[in-house]
Amino acid sequence: MGVTTRRSVVSVSLNDLESLIRRVIPEELARQRQQHILDDWSHGGPGDPVGDEDLLRDAQAASEGYRVNREGWLTWEEFEAEIGRAEAAGAMSQEVQPPV
Repeated sequence: MGVTTRRSVVSVSLNDLESLIRRVIPEELARQRQQHILDDWSHGGPGDPVGDEDLLRDAQAASEGYRVNREGWLTWEEFEAEIGRAEAAGAMSQEVQPPV
């Protein structure tokens, strides 16, 4: 048995096509702006309150560990100062190498 595929040809004038594009593109852009990543939980998987509590506890413990033992961690201001010192010493090249 074969499957019959129907095809339709729709004719649209250039003016109608332009009007449609001018209406649809702004609507779609506005729709996408409304869906902020923080509001889109579709990537988060199923609800897991116990797992969420475990993650929160781990994050709080790590944060406290960083606060108590700051070795290797910089504030943004400290980072900028370090970059400034490296640039002044000529230790930073302006050339960017592509990843290998």
